[in-house]
Amino acid sequence: MDNEHSHVYSNPHWKADDSYLTVQDYSGSIRIPVRALNITWGNVARFWERIPLTEENTKLTGFEEAALLLQVNWIEVTGKLSILPSMALSTSTTYEILYILKFREDAFGWHSAPVKFKLRINGEDKVKSEILHCYREKQDEWHEIPGGQFTVSKDITVGMVEFGMFEVESDWWKGGLILAGIKIEPKLV
Repeated sequence: MDNEHSHVYSNPHWKADDSYLTVQDYSGSIRIPVRALNITWGNVARFWERIPLTEENTKLTGFEEAALLLQVNWIEVTGKLSILPSMALSTSTTYEILYILKFREDAFGWHSAPVKFKLRINGEDKVKSEILHCYREKQDEWHEIPGGQFTVSKDITVGMVEFGMFEVESDWWKGGLILAGIKIEPKLV
């Protein structure tokens, strides 16, 4: 991604900057901007570009910038979050990971390759797959794509939740996806 940190990384991959992690807000939601994510090929300008969001899109998403996927056939976006006892809003709280994204009018390659959403909490893996073409058809509309759920209880002392969005098995080139960030929010029961 084109950014002021590119001189620091000789690596072609965008490395997460944890200083951008957003703490829980009054509703218990946590926002993770693209700068706090690892993006494979994210430092290569022909594949990804970091873009500012308009004021209207910032209000809609809660993020000020996004990552625009120009073209790539290997999508890997990952992140992690330390789990703290304070995240349990009651005796236990279930959270849902939501990928905030939309597709440009010229988006391509989303018709047949399923994207895997992986979630690992304290060593336990959960995986779900989804073809995103139906979201691509609603271009220029922000979507909250569910990426998995995890539960935090008051008796947990420390833990880690890792999550990711992957499409690494097909040879299809994909592009036109705009990722604003990830929202982790408590599920209402």
